[in-house]
Amino acid sequence: MKKLTFTACLLLLCSVFAFADDAAAAVDMDFLSKAKRETYIEDTSDVSWKNYNTGKQIRDMGRRLGAEVRFQAEENKSPYPFSSGYPDYKYKAARVFPGNKAGADVVYIGRRARVGTFKNLNRVLSGYIEKAYGVSMEDADQIALKVCYWNTNHYNDRAYFSTRFEHRVLEVFENRTKTLGLARSYKNWPGNARVVIPFTIVKEIVPEAVEPVAAEPEPEVEAPARPDYSYEYTEEAEPEPEPVRPAVTSNTVKKEPAKKGLFQSPLLLALLGAAVLLLAVLIIFFASRKKD
Repeated sequence: MKKLTFTACLLLLCSVFAFADDAAAAVDMDFLSKAKRETYIEDTSDVSWKNYNTGKQIRDMGRRLGAEVRFQAEENKSPYPFSSGYPDYKYKAARVFPGNKAGADVVYIGRRARVGTFKNLNRVLSGYIEKAYGVSMEDADQIALKVCYWNTNHYNDRAYFSTRFEHRVLEVFENRTKTLGLARSYKNWPGNARVVIPFTIVKEIVPEAVEPVAAEPEPEVEAPARPDYSYEYTEEAEPEPEPVRPAVTSNTVKKEPAKKGLFQSPLLLALLGAAVLLLAVLIIFFASRKKD
């Protein structure tokens, strides 16, 4: 029997580590989507300047709480993530991983919290959800609103929580208060409220590497024949300029030289002179012989 108990505990512990190893937590909206709107009784008395906190300071209380729980769960791989909060004794939080039933974060509102308005309570829970689950402030505000309504709808309904959640959800901070859920009156908040935030495990599955299939080449489509525009780019040979003919005037017209006559040739004149000279010599020669 002892061996069976030890084995069961070991398997439970291994399952917790398996969840913390390859999975991340996300708020389970399947529970919260069924929440009905509630009206709360708030503290309307003046707040002393000693107890005054800005909206950011109030959110930061929840942010520090949520960041520590997430660090313990995801970085330290703790099977029981826990945060005592800052400052101490105002807020505390613990995470219960799911097993056979749903898991949840439990936020305990301490006696020193002094939270008296629904707006500030929502800020604390919103800051917690923002850091514990890694969501935006705007989304965390809406989720925190649903968380408050849902906890009030099931205020101190132990049967509801025990049938749907791991038994440890009911046990966390039970030494401080037996109450589970959120009352409508602010008077029952500090020291008497354990706010349950249901969550689910989202496993991060890495898709198997698949070699890309080479895309089939698309059939080539012949482009339409392009008109020949080469003539647009060829330079035509410029015709050689015609010689400019001078204008014909009476001053520019040259008279062609007259054709030379027969006796105007120098050679003929020389021959003719020689013949005349020869004839004269002969006449003189014959005349002198007659006288002798």
